[in-house]
Amino acid sequence: MSVLLVDGDNLLTIGYYGAKNVFYKGTHIGGIYHFLNTLRRSFEQYQLDKIVVFWDGLEGSQCRRKIYSHYKENRRQRVRTEEDLQSYLYQRDRIKQYLEEVYVRQGEFEYCETDDNIAYYTQNSPKEKKIVYSSDGDLTQLVSENTQIYNPSHGKLYKKNDTIVYNHEEILIENVKLVKMMCGDSSDNIAGIRGMGVKRFLSLFPELKTEHISVERVKNKCEEIFQQDKHNKLVANLLTGVTKHGVLGEEFFDVNNRIVSLEEPFLTDEAKENIELLINEKLDQEGRSYKNAMRMMRDDGIFSLLPKSDDGFVNFLNPFLRLTTKEKNKRIIKIKNYE
Repeated sequence: MSVLLVDGDNLLTIGYYGAKNVFYKGTHIGGIYHFLNTLRRSFEQYQLDKIVVFWDGLEGSQCRRKIYSHYKENRRQRVRTEEDLQSYLYQRDRIKQYLEEVYVRQGEFEYCETDDNIAYYTQNSPKEKKIVYSSDGDLTQLVSENTQIYNPSHGKLYKKNDTIVYNHEEILIENVKLVKMMCGDSSDNIAGIRGMGVKRFLSLFPELKTEHISVERVKNKCEEIFQQDKHNKLVANLLTGVTKHGVLGEEFFDVNNRIVSLEEPFLTDEAKENIELLINEKLDQEGRSYKNAMRMMRDDGIFSLLPKSDDGFVNFLNPFLRLTTKEKNKRIIKIKNYE
């Protein structure tokens, strides 16, 4: 079974700002159109059997912030205008309504981030072939035999042992997590080793481009370098965990690993139970209607953006119709097997 796991807020943000001039009767619909168009194109391109969209829950950053108080602190300062915020939230809610009608599975859980939701899903669905759709570098650590990563910013699908451009430098995709731990990440406001940018880290460890490297290997090599050069300030900073917040020692490695790693997702028991249902259970058909989706697209002006030919809207809707049929057939097959 082929499954697309979508970082919902990431995809919406890309479309919202990328199609910021797409309006219908004075209402911005760029985010809605881009989101739906991306799903339908992905369904065709990857011959999908299932699509699951995850959204960041309320206070999703809370668990990591308890470990590292500065986590995503900078994002609180990214103030949208009230009009901008309301437009974004309207399109977010509207997309959720569309997805319900066309049998796209969704998950959003209080105190849980999308990264953790997707990580837990990949860890508990060994029989599925998965594509994760997101430009978030954190999710690259999920790449495996059964999981590939599509980064829309790069326009590329990544598999195990591929190289990826991270902060303008090429590294093995499995090493993104390590690089983020050591060098920090300004997008999440995570402090790295003082003076340690990606380029300088690569100068110490050129093998980051070709080999999967562990934290212990980094420490051991730095110990060797320091024994030969006691004046190497950068290596000394790494060995003693020096960041802009001071000398942290082993705490630096522990904290940064815990907030960057997705090996043990920060999820509530309720979230885990619901994700397992998204993996294993059929979708309830009650209240879902393909015709409702068509009506919404007409009312929102989505059809006005499609080719004017007679089959323009048919071509746009067909992938969703096929997804609906597949999800309904899953239900029928499961009932027959049960009987």
